[in-house]
Amino acid sequence: MVKAVKKIDVSRMTIDEFLAWDSGDDLTYELIEGRPVAQSAPSTTHARITANLSISLGNRLRSAGRPCVLEAGGGALRIDKRWTVRAPDLLVRCGSDRRTAEMPLLAAEILSPSNSASEMARQRDDYASVGIQQVLELDQDEARALLWRADGDRWIVETIRGLKASITLDSIGVTIPMAEIYEDVELTLTAEGPSVAAGSAP
Repeated sequence: MVKAVKKIDVSRMTIDEFLAWDSGDDLTYELIEGRPVAQSAPSTTHARITANLSISLGNRLRSAGRPCVLEAGGGALRIDKRWTVRAPDLLVRCGSDRRTAEMPLLAAEILSPSNSASEMARQRDDYASVGIQQVLELDQDEARALLWRADGDRWIVETIRGLKASITLDSIGVTIPMAEIYEDVELTLTAEGPSVAAGSAP
């Protein structure tokens, strides 16, 4: 007996329908307010930066004995109240121990030319709604990072530049050097030296 398969209206989906959905292609999708949205295919540089960051963070979390787990490569982050599922390039969850680490504290995104400022602001707003404390956005063309920290209903941002600089991630208690993140990455823009600048945004 062949079991009937319920046809899903992909123009409007619940979170559970989205997580069970087979798109039939190799693209990564996010669910934005009930609508599936295809994400741009990652470049080789994007993939290399993601891998470097995963290794650097993973090693430091283990060395520090932090009760955290790292999810890389499009793990699903449910935002139930908004009918939204985000797929950050990298997500760190922590808890009382690694086996029960469910609290999302840090999300990392590798920026691409298609990312608009309004899109990234909306994404940070989604992240803040589920308790994420910091969002790390990394440039592909130069050794540059934007580190956003949630502060009530606004974000405080630090701009970090240069291969000799380091990024302090207070949300998970580790510091990582920019040189490790950009190891073996061909950069088209070069910062003159390490620098950190602070600012804020709604």
